[in-house]
Amino acid sequence: MSDKRLPDDEARRRDAEFGSSEVSDSEVGASDQGHPADASDEPSDQTAGTEPESPTENPWAALKPWQGKATSLDRLLLFIIIGIPLVYLALMPLRPWMLVHAPVLQEFINGAKTAVVAAGAFARVGEIPLWLVVVAGFIGMAKFDWAFWLAGRRWGDGVLRLFAQNERQLKRIESLKRIPNWALFLMTVVSRCPGVPGTLVYLVAGWTRMRLSLFLVADLLGCLLFTIIWTTLGYQLGETAVDVLKVVDKYAMWLTLAIIVGIFVITYVREYRKQKNAQ
Repeated sequence: MSDKRLPDDEARRRDAEFGSSEVSDSEVGASDQGHPADASDEPSDQTAGTEPESPTENPWAALKPWQGKATSLDRLLLFIIIGIPLVYLALMPLRPWMLVHAPVLQEFINGAKTAVVAAGAFARVGEIPLWLVVVAGFIGMAKFDWAFWLAGRRWGDGVLRLFAQNERQLKRIESLKRIPNWALFLMTVVSRCPGVPGTLVYLVAGWTRMRLSLFLVADLLGCLLFTIIWTTLGYQLGETAVDVLKVVDKYAMWLTLAIIVGIFVITYVREYRKQKNAQ
């Protein structure tokens, strides 16, 4: 009987070995199939761990005086404050010619003291009506002052980004901000006097919430006062000033070329110094 059972035991042993080999093969296959899956999971883990790149910061944002999105009024004020002086600078080579041939036009464009004096001199010899000299000079001086007041009121501390280039200028503006209202009123009146930083005075007037009506009274009074002063000076000089202006006109072309060359030379020297300091 034991001999008969032997083949059966041998068969069971072979079946057990065959089954274990299938299990081991299936485990190997599962492990082989799982390995690529683990490898494919690695990029997802790396992707998940990677921080999104921050957007590139706009270098002009630091110069933006307003908060948030710019409105049409913000753009207009920025054009008046920055664009108009650039237009004046572009017209600088024409000043010698305009002083002789179009002083009233130059008065109206930029309200320059030299233009008012020249127009007053021509009024003395009867070439220009005196009232026109006063009106053109008054309008030329006062026409954009309200924009600086509004910029100071609208932008507040942000306006420092445009005009405070260093710590000294920042302290200067801060000191202007702390002056009493009556002193600020007087400074607005005399802001057209040489040596007074009129632009900063107008900005601080709006910044400190000075009433627009009070600012306009002080500003218009000052513009009228200094227009009369410069016109009277030119009127008193009269023929003498006209003769000097005619000499200027004679050499106006050379003066214009000298101004243009001077602008390029100054710009080149400044850029050269900046590059040298950067190295």
